[in-house]
Amino acid sequence: MRTLYIFMEYFDYSIKRLLMYRIYLIGELLSSLIVPILINFFLWRSLIERNPINYTLKEMMIYIVISNVILLFTEIHAEHDIEKDIKTYRFGQKLLLPVDYLTSISYSHISSSLARFAILYMPIIIVLSIWAKIEIPANRLLYLPLALILGFLLNALFSFIIGLLSFWLTEIWGIAAIRNLLTGLLSGAIFPLDLLPGKIESIMLMTPFPYMTYIPSKLICDANFDIKIVNKGLLISLVWVIVLGLIVFLLMKNGLKKYTSHGA
Repeated sequence: MRTLYIFMEYFDYSIKRLLMYRIYLIGELLSSLIVPILINFFLWRSLIERNPINYTLKEMMIYIVISNVILLFTEIHAEHDIEKDIKTYRFGQKLLLPVDYLTSISYSHISSSLARFAILYMPIIIVLSIWAKIEIPANRLLYLPLALILGFLLNALFSFIIGLLSFWLTEIWGIAAIRNLLTGLLSGAIFPLDLLPGKIESIMLMTPFPYMTYIPSKLICDANFDIKIVNKGLLISLVWVIVLGLIVFLLMKNGLKKYTSHGA
């Protein structure tokens, strides 16, 4: 109960901060969603007209919109906050707080993502679903929350790993940039992975990236998507969550031995 209360305090703060600067909402919609979708529209219209694929332009754009919204919801960038804390005295101070350091970082970013999703992105998905007449089978609705949670956890753990490398590295921006690039390319946010040859798609599905965007997106917009892939994928993503969680634990444990705080 206390955990829920603490999280709701973070969520309330995130809502207030989001609504305080409304120009930020417009800027985020333009830069993170509208502009990329317009670019994708002209790109895919040109490609599909010249080289027909298994998607119509409408189906492709529905997928692109949903996948980008899901990526914006699940992707967090806690690594920069962790880096700033580790390189200053603030990390030592936050270790003394009653809430665990990584738990506090998680609450902050989860609440921020939920606030943005509720205010910005959920209305877009609802309007798009009504306009495109998307009908999600009831059994798939049961999978969707779990797929989104696992996708968020995978993104969060990658972010924590990169941030915790600040114990040993002077700069992490290069690694963070590579992670952002790989996430965009391999998660299925730019194009659906079933456009790839079968063998390559199978290899991709063994990595953690498709479970950040591709699987949740297909659950929403493709009623014919093979549920066996989802069942197997959820197990694979859970294994990755355990592996990455262990890496975070080891980095934190060894980093604390190395950390020394200076300042006031």
